[in-house]
Amino acid sequence: MRNKRLWRPICAFVLLLLAAVCVLIALGQMQQQKLLFWSAVVLLLGGAAWTIAEGFLARKNLIRYVSEMSDALTETGHSVPEEMRIPIVILNERHEIIWYNSSFYHCVAGGMDLFGKPLQTVLPIDYQKLMEDGVCEATLPAYAYRIFRTVYQDEGKETYLLCFQDITAHMELRRRFFNTRLCAMHIVVDNFEDLFNGTRQSERAAVLAALEDLFEKALEGSESIFCRLDEDRFLVITEYQYYQKMETGRFPLLDEARKILVGGKTPLTLSIGVGKDGATFAQNESFAQQSLDMALGRGGDQAAVKTKSGYTFYGGVSKGVEHKSKTRYRAIARALQEMIEGCEQVLVMGHRFSDLDAVGSAVGVAFIAEELGKPANIAIKAQATLAKPLVERLLRERPSLLISPEEARERMTENTLLVIVDTMNKDILEDVALYQMAKHVVVIDHHRKMVNYIDNTILSLHEPHASSASELVAEMIQYLDCRDTMPQLCAESLLSGIMLDTKNFVMQTGVHTFEAAAYLRQRGADPIVVKTLFAATMTAYRQRSRLVVDVELHRCCAITVAREAVPDIQIIASQTADELLGIEGVDASFVIFPNGNMSCISARSLGKMNVQVIMEQLGGGGHQTMAAAQRTDCTPSALRLELIAALDALDTESAEQETAVS
Repeated sequence: MRNKRLWRPICAFVLLLLAAVCVLIALGQMQQQKLLFWSAVVLLLGGAAWTIAEGFLARKNLIRYVSEMSDALTETGHSVPEEMRIPIVILNERHEIIWYNSSFYHCVAGGMDLFGKPLQTVLPIDYQKLMEDGVCEATLPAYAYRIFRTVYQDEGKETYLLCFQDITAHMELRRRFFNTRLCAMHIVVDNFEDLFNGTRQSERAAVLAALEDLFEKALEGSESIFCRLDEDRFLVITEYQYYQKMETGRFPLLDEARKILVGGKTPLTLSIGVGKDGATFAQNESFAQQSLDMALGRGGDQAAVKTKSGYTFYGGVSKGVEHKSKTRYRAIARALQEMIEGCEQVLVMGHRFSDLDAVGSAVGVAFIAEELGKPANIAIKAQATLAKPLVERLLRERPSLLISPEEARERMTENTLLVIVDTMNKDILEDVALYQMAKHVVVIDHHRKMVNYIDNTILSLHEPHASSASELVAEMIQYLDCRDTMPQLCAESLLSGIMLDTKNFVMQTGVHTFEAAAYLRQRGADPIVVKTLFAATMTAYRQRSRLVVDVELHRCCAITVAREAVPDIQIIASQTADELLGIEGVDASFVIFPNGNMSCISARSLGKMNVQVIMEQLGGGGHQTMAAAQRTDCTPSALRLELIAALDALDTESAEQETAVS
């Protein structure tokens, strides 16, 4: 076999075949040619003997070949795995290393002796994923590997063979791909026209030059494209790796921009919208525009980042600047008038547990619709409102104005206009089903935008710098023909909403706030009558006093927890939160209370602390100086601990930012 002498067995077989033929021929002529017959027989026997001999010889050579091959395979089996460039390791049933080759020793183990050690304790790999899925990826100091697991079973014991595939080049390519993806950033100067109103052209040019210089310094060293789209609007196209640095620093551009003063006193603020992680750059640009709208809707002076999974916000620490121009109010008032005139009826709805602002602004919208000759109703749950004195007065004087959400759904038609006031959050509407049935939706709100905002409106008046929704409605009424026919009930309803949200003209007030209040006073609103809408019962007063007694101070914040649920606890909590702001050294107040199966927080601040940001971390939202949260997954005591943790995290974050700036 080894010498491969195939001619010998072939010749023996041919001789045997010829001898057989000769025997057959001789058999036919046996009587005449006996010599020929016996000669053929001898030849046949010789051929057979030769063939048998060659068979024994071939078997002997085959055994020798198999033996030599076995030795060669055994030798190769011992030497090849050891010398393979692929790292290999074998684990026993206890997942301890019992063997590895030289590549594993040098490339993975780093020259360390790992015999007898559990693999999961010596290598930073996802060992659970490896055992469950049979494959995982691991990044080591020198290389990146994809690890494959193979299981061998012998007599009930398992042995694991792990092969390490080098994917360092692949990981580097993937890292470069992700780092070089393009991100879009839209940047606008907040309230540009109002900010520079009355300033000299030279001062305006100096501020814009300082702003552009700020952008150049912020983008210095990055592969970014910066262009001016308008006098107050900019576009930045940058790679993901440079965007990450901005995000890690929580967009220091926002803090640096505030150092630029207009007129020597008013800080310049920016709103930034970022789009990333989109399938295409065009999608990222669309994300950036949506993020910018969200940042502006939350009051500006912040960065909003839009991804496929939602929004992330940075900044938002300063107060918004009130818009001084009334052009927008006039345009929206005229547009609302045209929509009401073109509809069949008007339904007005606020948020759950409606307050004086929600009810008051709803009364104002209903007044506009009725003056334009259209039937109007307010959908409200009268048994679950925080504005009971006003609702009871409406039931006495205008009983047909208020209807239940169920009745409103029955009246809903294709040509019904639904006006939502004092909220733009889908989750807290008075009746979500009514909103889903509506084909034409208008929103009037002053709260900062949250992620789940109403986005299918045909008209939206969203002004986060306004004090209340009642102020916005009163502003619009002044530009309509019905402005001189407002009844006293409507004027007092609107004034009560303004007084509630401004805490009697102390919080979140601007020029428009006092102008609206003066107009309502002119139309017959009596402040004394409005004050009676805020009257509290003796039980509520005692409960409020008990909450004040139980207050604790934590990092300039007053926190108190209601011991038990009592009637009108939401009103009591909000009043207590307002009262706690009068304590010296308190920047924000938080009242935690049970309400049915929910644990709730009512939060207030004087503007130094943004309570909206804190409430959003706890699943709520609201305004910079007034916010709230409702939870069903924890007790009031547990919610207090989460609140304290959020306050501590906010302080730590602020300290880190101050350190980074310094």
